[in-house]
Amino acid sequence: MTMLNQRPIFIVGFGRGGSSILLNILRSHPDVCSPRGETQQVFHGKPDENFHTRVTKLLRYAPVAIAQRQDVFSIRSLKPRRAFSAFSRRTIDRVLFDDKCQALGQTQNLFKSEAVKYSNDEILRSRLLCKNLNGLAFLTVEFAKMYPDATFFGLVRNGFAICESHIRRWGKPAHEVGALYKAVCERMIRDAEEYPNFHLVKYEDIVSDTAQASATVFELADLDKSLVEKFRLVINKGKGSTERTGGEATELQWYSWNEFAEVVTPKMNMEQVEYMSEHKEIRESFLESAGPSMKHFGYI
Repeated sequence: MTMLNQRPIFIVGFGRGGSSILLNILRSHPDVCSPRGETQQVFHGKPDENFHTRVTKLLRYAPVAIAQRQDVFSIRSLKPRRAFSAFSRRTIDRVLFDDKCQALGQTQNLFKSEAVKYSNDEILRSRLLCKNLNGLAFLTVEFAKMYPDATFFGLVRNGFAICESHIRRWGKPAHEVGALYKAVCERMIRDAEEYPNFHLVKYEDIVSDTAQASATVFELADLDKSLVEKFRLVINKGKGSTERTGGEATELQWYSWNEFAEVVTPKMNMEQVEYMSEHKEIRESFLESAGPSMKHFGYI
């Protein structure tokens, strides 16, 4: 079965795991375009979208959910997905392709470089880039079957930083974050062993040497880094954050290779890890489940 999306790229990781930085690095390449949101948002809708848009997306997705007898795009479900039917593959591929082509906002697929716009044909021919976070890590097996020419990046981050962020932002219990970290890490480890086109990347390597990490990522994705003159970065206005939340206004900025390395710093990551060191009860609760994965990646 021929797919509309040729040689797509998938970022697999955690919510609050730094995926926005990796996405912006890859989106800085003129051959790469994204849909209007994370993968589950393409099918479920986003909190800041109007009612009509969300209902339209859900109705478009309903036949797939019925055919699969499973909400395959649930970020909360840490279970393997059922094998996609031919109908589900065609529908998912078409929805992702169409959403990429419709993502024409100022911070989406409007500019391929600073002040240079994409043509419609360039967007059609571009490589799809999606973010599969949390439970969507369990989609890799089926996406690898759908897209044998795909590239997957499993983005790993110090679990202490992720745990601190989940507690601060959503008030999640540490043991719950630990269980999530364990499940997603173990899934990514297995997929990296199974698929030669699945590459594990550490968030800490990206923020400590952004230029080198970016060059490596482009090479692994078979993207010509010489075509990237500047890096794009979508930030929240007035906050300087690369993490977007529902309803917040964003803007697109461009940085040279050297400037981008200065913008992307490990400071926040270090502060989050330090917080967990100072709160031993929270730390130990998180490590009950996450400990083996943290050891595997050298974080403890």
